[in-house]
Amino acid sequence: MVQVKPFGAWPSPITGDSLSAGALATDTCVDGEYIYWTQAVSHEQGRGQIFRQSLTDTSVAPKALLPLEYNCLTRVHEYGRGAFKVSNGLVVFSNNADTRIYTIDLEGNIAPLTKAHTLYRYADFAIDRKNRFLVCIREEHFEKEEPKDVVNVLVCIDLKTGKEQVIAEGKDFYSTPRLSENNDLTFVSWVHPNMPWDYTQLYYANTEFDGTLLELKNLVCIAGDVIDESISQPEFGIDGSLYFASDRSGFWNLYEYDGNSIQLLLPQPLEQEFVGPAWRFNNSDYTPLKSCAHKLVVTNKHSLAILDKQAKTMTDLKCKYDSFSDIRTYVDSNGDEIVIANMASATEPTEVISYNLDKEVILNVHQKSAATRLDPSYITVGKEIEFPTTDGKTAYCYFYEPKNPNYAGEGLPPLRVLSHGGPTGQTHNSYSRSIQYWTTRGFAIADVNYGGSTGYGREYRNRLQKNWGIVDVDDCCNAALYLADQGLVDRAKLTIEGGSAGGFTTLAAIAFRKVFQAGCCRYGISDITLLAKETHKFESRYPDNLIGEYPKDKAIYEERSPLFSAGNIDCPVIFFQGSEDKVVPPSQAEVMVDALKKNGVPVAYVLFEGEAHGFRRAENIKRSVELEQWFYGQIFGFPVQDIEGVEIFNFPMK
Repeated sequence: MVQVKPFGAWPSPITGDSLSAGALATDTCVDGEYIYWTQAVSHEQGRGQIFRQSLTDTSVAPKALLPLEYNCLTRVHEYGRGAFKVSNGLVVFSNNADTRIYTIDLEGNIAPLTKAHTLYRYADFAIDRKNRFLVCIREEHFEKEEPKDVVNVLVCIDLKTGKEQVIAEGKDFYSTPRLSENNDLTFVSWVHPNMPWDYTQLYYANTEFDGTLLELKNLVCIAGDVIDESISQPEFGIDGSLYFASDRSGFWNLYEYDGNSIQLLLPQPLEQEFVGPAWRFNNSDYTPLKSCAHKLVVTNKHSLAILDKQAKTMTDLKCKYDSFSDIRTYVDSNGDEIVIANMASATEPTEVISYNLDKEVILNVHQKSAATRLDPSYITVGKEIEFPTTDGKTAYCYFYEPKNPNYAGEGLPPLRVLSHGGPTGQTHNSYSRSIQYWTTRGFAIADVNYGGSTGYGREYRNRLQKNWGIVDVDDCCNAALYLADQGLVDRAKLTIEGGSAGGFTTLAAIAFRKVFQAGCCRYGISDITLLAKETHKFESRYPDNLIGEYPKDKAIYEERSPLFSAGNIDCPVIFFQGSEDKVVPPSQAEVMVDALKKNGVPVAYVLFEGEAHGFRRAENIKRSVELEQWFYGQIFGFPVQDIEGVEIFNFPMK
């Protein structure tokens, strides 16, 4: 029998513990008869572990390769990824503890490759086919540095001696070095104030390795030098063709460089995007096949598809999943092409799946979701809603209604608006256990793709240029008001939550609008003048395009910063922050908390020692989500059981 309980207080089968049960696999790599991936182990303080599993005998559980003293993680650009690579049984990885590169041989022996130098960081490895050398990004730091002091270069490292050689320098950033079967080299670079989704350049060179040094021959910029475009994810095919994504048409479509000219792979550009923004290294949203030189496996909106560049066709494959990332392929002993990827759907959690492209069948689940599967009767599927926003435009969100077969609420549910990070990013409606945590407790969710989000083309992405803190705020507010006007949520119980850039949008929304009754800020930006002065190199000029040049446009920065308008905030806020966060330092939260305390606004602050930008430790992931729910219970007056609260300043505890 269905019981009536207040929205927000429904007992749920999803526990806070389960939200950290198995982080996503990343950097998936196939080598010979094995699949490898990295994964943060939350119960081991979030350290990065490398796993290996046989492709021919999946009855054998994945094997962890790193002892406790190693942490496969890189902090190049602070966001990392691309922390390991495998070639012919040789594993190369970046160890976060001392920032050195290490190797693991076929016998499992671990040895340092590079010298001890804690001010060097490495990422995004490409290894030549004979295991003689690797090419990667090296980022050099300095004591008491400023962002402009950090130096990014492309290096070649001898796999026998560890000797390093700079092979490309002078640009602010490099990414995606890739080697062809014949050791032709490609890479992407860009300069401040651009980010990788603004304007980048693609380079190509022949190489010659004499056993000690790598010589680049005929180095040429093949894209981005004439047309302003964002180029991403270059990959070589088996015949030496070079593929890449470019938004020269307004959307990230796929192109080929054949050594002479650049050609679109389909008859005309499509108004859809085949790749996402390059926040991290080693993304793989498509890949050339290894059994056929003129075919690639791609994501066609929500379907896995085969793109045939000769026929200029794209054919969807039968698959129950609709979200794909870290796409790799290999050819099995029968000659069939197998794709391995992170796959998910609106009702299926992300897992590492192998799929036979020829037979169109799923073969194996290699890395399973560690959390217990949720009964389908509890799962709510996000529905994409197009809603009206400022200046007669439209924006988008995914709306999740509360759902729990055992409970019903009275009246309308509270709404939790999610403002994604970036801000150049995107949310989608693939299964999220953290969202179901809230909907099974009686919350509605609006996950907003505000103007500036990716996935809708360059024009939509550029809505945020010079308008950060305006367009995103308007869209989040208008999403909430639209859902309230439709009678779907309680107008008196609207909350907003965001992390990092989404935390800035959260604080700006409650500082400059009177829409929300509570907010939750996770490692968010309160004073964007501090962001311009304190953040790391990768994002140090990001605000130039989003707001203006600092300090020339200091007045605009202060006008947009929630801290300078803290007196306008009259709704309760809870802050969560990592003590070791270099992207958004703790000072960003603490100055805001102090201001709200002085102004008599209910505020709570939770600092997690040892955490950086985004929480990796199981106990902190659990604590933050449970405390957020408890906080809303205090503010809106519904009971939340068995959670130890924290002090809410300026608020009488119930």
